[in-house]
Amino acid sequence: LRTAQFPEDAGPMAHPVRPDSYIEISNFYTVTIYEKGAEVVRMMQTLVGRKGFERGITLYFERHDGQAVTCDDFAQAIADANPDSDLARLLPQFKRWYGQAGTPRLAAQGSYDAGARTYTLSFTQSCPPTPGQPTKEPFVIPVNLGLLGADGRELALQRDGESEAAHGTRTLVLTQESEQITFVNVDAEPVPSILRGFSAPVILDFDYSDAQLLTLLANDLDPFNRWEAGQRLALRSAIQRITSSDDVAGTAVLDEAYVAAMRSVLRDPTLDSAFKELVLTLPSETYMAEQLDVVDPQRVHGVREAMRAQLATTLFDDWQAVYEQNQDTGAYSPDPLSSGKRSLAGLALVNLCLAARTSGDAVWPGKTLQRFKDAGNMTDRFNALNALVSTGHPLAAQALARFHAIFKDEALVIDKWFSLQAGSPDRAGDVLPLVKQLMKHPDFSIKNPNRARSVIFSYCSANPGAFHRADAAGYVWWSERVIELDAINPQVAARLARALDRWSKLAEPYRSAAREAIARVAAKPDLSKDTHEVVTRALAV
Repeated sequence: LRTAQFPEDAGPMAHPVRPDSYIEISNFYTVTIYEKGAEVVRMMQTLVGRKGFERGITLYFERHDGQAVTCDDFAQAIADANPDSDLARLLPQFKRWYGQAGTPRLAAQGSYDAGARTYTLSFTQSCPPTPGQPTKEPFVIPVNLGLLGADGRELALQRDGESEAAHGTRTLVLTQESEQITFVNVDAEPVPSILRGFSAPVILDFDYSDAQLLTLLANDLDPFNRWEAGQRLALRSAIQRITSSDDVAGTAVLDEAYVAAMRSVLRDPTLDSAFKELVLTLPSETYMAEQLDVVDPQRVHGVREAMRAQLATTLFDDWQAVYEQNQDTGAYSPDPLSSGKRSLAGLALVNLCLAARTSGDAVWPGKTLQRFKDAGNMTDRFNALNALVSTGHPLAAQALARFHAIFKDEALVIDKWFSLQAGSPDRAGDVLPLVKQLMKHPDFSIKNPNRARSVIFSYCSANPGAFHRADAAGYVWWSERVIELDAINPQVAARLARALDRWSKLAEPYRSAAREAIARVAAKPDLSKDTHEVVTRALAV
């Protein structure tokens, strides 16, 4: 949602979950309508509770089974089944989530009064203009909240005017542009855990200190905010280095406190493997870029690669231990515990091979190739293949050939094989020539939408460090592929055209080159309505 939908909400193709009009309906199979639309439904559940939502779903099917119905019908059923809920009380305002485009920003500030033993949170919501919607009305924003003491323990919450304190997460329902909530009987300044469970699809602006984020990362009972604290810390280090003039190569980007926190996560026996894998995965280049006003894609790529290398080498002993502890040696099981162990073992292999590339060690790449050969399930086999390919090890060629030989008759698996290569990290501009070679492979057909996505989209939309080249070769190749695909499948072409939605944020020389490539596509006389809408709206920025 945050890597794909938030940028869409901030770009030239921004539209509400329920658009009022369209040029080409095919262009509205989007992350806004699906992912953000799903978040709107989840907010309904937050406002009425799990059991209340079940009552609402039951009523919805009783009323509308077999009918063609609207978003209004669905929301009304959930509200009618819960007449005393915040959703029922605020339904007309809540439905602004369906009609207003853009991602709301929620600015929060905390103020502690030691004499009065009170802690006040001040919230201000806003939403930027989007095409056709210069001004926005306030949304209904459910904010799940907890407070932690400096020692990391959860505090009981008592709002001003309440007779007693209660433990657990509280849901604050914000409806105004600016609001304040005060908690009483707070003995020391707390650490707020705001937007637990990502209770609303908003951008939270709260000036957490590093110490507060480390407290949340180590202690928060809410898994989303615990993960989010780690992401914020990593992102803060990345942005500081990206926007500085310091050289990136061979230097530490992450501070010792963050690395120590990651080591603690890896060693914590109370955390499940799936959660560890999520926490140890750095924010993507795309997400980093969205936090910047002006984006130098190669600078972003270089900083994130330096962060990866630092975690791989500094935590080398821990990665070895984690891999040994999480190897799936028994019969395959799809249960969550086993799945999490496979995910963490796969991440460990990537880091061990990455560290080996830095040190010149041949042991772990060799072990990874052996794991690839011996794996008893697709996940372990593909994780080992990914570790070799994503770290650029020479053994990757052998593993790729073997993988193709085994699965050449499995179309969806071969899609993954193509995608892995087209999405591999760029080193000295080597990915674009590789992608051109992949398109000449006997198993590639641009007329097959999944196969086209596996190569072209994996490069243009999911590999910014390789796609955004200073020589503009990536943009030229993109424009050629959009035009080629438009004659075959306009829907696929229009989706590919979205790869440069955010061109106006790029630094020079990328910005001018990207605009030139978009204009080249827009100038095609017989362009489909699908693609024409995307590129003309992009150029209007």
